[in-house]
This record gives sequence, C-alpha cells and structure tokens, in this order.
Amino acid sequence: MDKQSILLVDDELLIRRALEYNLQREGFDVRSAEDGEQALAILQERSFGLVLTDYLMEGMNGIELMKLARKLYPQIKVIIFSGYEDKGSTDEILGLGADDFLCKPINFNDLLERILSVLKFKAPSS
Repeated sequence: MDKQSILLVDDELLIRRALEYNLQREGFDVRSAEDGEQALAILQERSFGLVLTDYLMEGMNGIELMKLARKLYPQIKVIIFSGYEDKGSTDEILGLGADDFLCKPINFNDLLERILSVLKFKAPSS
C-alpha cells in the first residue's frame, strides 16, 4: 500500500490521539488538528489525500471544512464522522459531497476499510 496522507480533525483529544496512533501504525502519514480553523491552516501548508473530520466542532463544522478544503484541493477525499446519526443527516452529509460518513463510537477496522475504499478511487496525481 502506498503511504497516504491523512489530515485528522477532531476536538476530542483522546479520540484524536487514538485514531492518529492507529492510523500511523497502519502506515499512514497523519497530521492532526483540534478544529476546523487549525485544519485549514495546515491545508494551506500542504496537501493531503484524505481529510477525516468530526462533523460537530466549535466554530467551523466538518461540512464547512470540507467545502474550504475542496476549494484548495478539488480532488481531496473527505470522510466525516459524528456522534449523532439520523438518516436525514447522513443523507445530507453524503449529498453535500462527503465521500463517506461514520458514526461514533468508531470501530477502527470499519474505519480502516472505509479509508482504503475511499482512497482506492483517488484520482492519479498529475
């Protein structure tokens, strides 16, 4: 597997650290941010193959971050996760362009499977 880069965004420190650790163990190049504003600053420094972001955070939410990230990098993949799920919000998030949606608590094996699936369809670099 090629080493893919992931920007992980979550305002919950323990979740962020656990996901970052496990993703790095799987061979991913991971940077993390505690909110959308910090993530946007990181995105202005470099590109990533995937943004993995919480939906509900203080300030900028995951959808807003996704839209801004895609202005910078139109081909970037985005997976959004949330502690709150209902059919309407899932459909809305996917309808707004997220590549996938997960509910917390996150099963890491399920997350890894979804990440690999999303990145498999990544457009080749030009």
